[in-house]
Amino acid sequence: MIVSGLAQIRGIARAGDTNRAWRMFSGSGLLLSDDPEALSLKGRLLKDRALSGAPAERSILLEEAEGAYLEAARGRRATYPLINAATLAFLNDRPDQARLLARRVLTLLDSGDHEAETRYWLAATAAEAHLLLGDEAASRAALERAMAVAPEAWEDHAATLRQLRQILTRTGLPPTLFDHLRPPPSLYFSGIIGLPEDEAQARRQIGDALDAIRPGAVFGALAAGADILIAELAVERGVELHVVLPTTPDVFRSLSVGAFGGQWMQRFNRLVELAASVEAPHSETDLSDAAVAKGAEIAMGLALRRAKALETQAMALHVGRGSDAPSPSESRWRDRGMPVHTVTLDQSAPRTGRPLPTAVSRAILASVAPFPAVTDSTPPVQQSASGVFLIALDDLGTAMLLADRFLQAAPASGLALEYRTSAPADRIDADDGMAVLLARAAPAGSVCAPWPEAAAMEIRAPQFRFEMAGDVMTAYGEYPVGHYYPTGGAD
Repeated sequence: MIVSGLAQIRGIARAGDTNRAWRMFSGSGLLLSDDPEALSLKGRLLKDRALSGAPAERSILLEEAEGAYLEAARGRRATYPLINAATLAFLNDRPDQARLLARRVLTLLDSGDHEAETRYWLAATAAEAHLLLGDEAASRAALERAMAVAPEAWEDHAATLRQLRQILTRTGLPPTLFDHLRPPPSLYFSGIIGLPEDEAQARRQIGDALDAIRPGAVFGALAAGADILIAELAVERGVELHVVLPTTPDVFRSLSVGAFGGQWMQRFNRLVELAASVEAPHSETDLSDAAVAKGAEIAMGLALRRAKALETQAMALHVGRGSDAPSPSESRWRDRGMPVHTVTLDQSAPRTGRPLPTAVSRAILASVAPFPAVTDSTPPVQQSASGVFLIALDDLGTAMLLADRFLQAAPASGLALEYRTSAPADRIDADDGMAVLLARAAPAGSVCAPWPEAAAMEIRAPQFRFEMAGDVMTAYGEYPVGHYYPTGGAD
């Protein structure tokens, strides 16, 4: 029982939801446990709270975290809790204690008489100990050995690099010292439909761009033209493909692929089969300019989330004509200061097909209980036939700011958020859409949103991070969702 509980809490902590993980840990009666695994997790949670919390509490929490790790190491020849205790002592301005513990770790490693660990973690632990002792060359060599034995263990690499970067920052050394060992970038891609019949030149230009970026994963749609060509060239290079469609698959196939010729449909279907994942919103049944922009934001958000999880870089690649103006979603990416690699095709075909219908995106907040009064200018509230209260806003970030204030005022309530596109003149139908369905399924103290739409928050309002929470059952079946818990919110 304790093992499964610790694994769940550890997963929440790794996802970055420190406050919720700590509430679950303390609420599970584990604070006084003498189990080594529970003590190690306690140390990790205290460290996370120290590094993300108020400066006044930092030293006390770091000391408590160090103590938890040392208690976990008591009577054992275990390197993991010792190296963490050493780093915490260093971050807490106790370099002598840090060096003492780091030497103990290296002595254990040299003896070979220590608890079993993977070859990766043994070498990564040595890298951390050497860095605490000021030996940058030995640290670099050990880290290179670690990554050589597990070259694709990117999540483990990210955890190590995150820890080493904290030491570098505290030491005053360049935080980029180990950047050559970071996992490959995450790439959002987009492109035009109008490719020439002879794709050879476009293939060379796009291939050169991918070879320069060297992504580990790419995220984007698969419209006929440059999208499909980018994805094909990425797959040829062994890159992980994540397909993110702006509408339901059938609508997208018909309007963005099949309408431009049967050869595109064959290439599309092959890529879907090869993709590591395919995301498409359940409720988006019309292809419009707003739906395409929303789909791009979702793909960008997923690329950003992967980059953050792996301690690597996120980039964008756009393939187009020299006369193209940046799309609204590309402008948002640039406004975040994120790099964009542009490929201007030497040859391209004229734009074809009808312009997409004009539409708008709205954010719909829903609650079973009346919204609390948190501002004098709360937007108009509608009520569905089933009694669910709704607010429609034109901006997703504004909606989340309001949702966060609602939850701070009424932490026992649960909210739903839907990111929806519709014709500009359409009135929000209070009984239609996912917001009403999810309002009754939202856990107390959270915002529940359809997945992957919730990933768009990474580009629209990155301070609000949703975590994928699996499927929830509604009156119309199961839907994948993400949850957001504000600081101090309930579980």
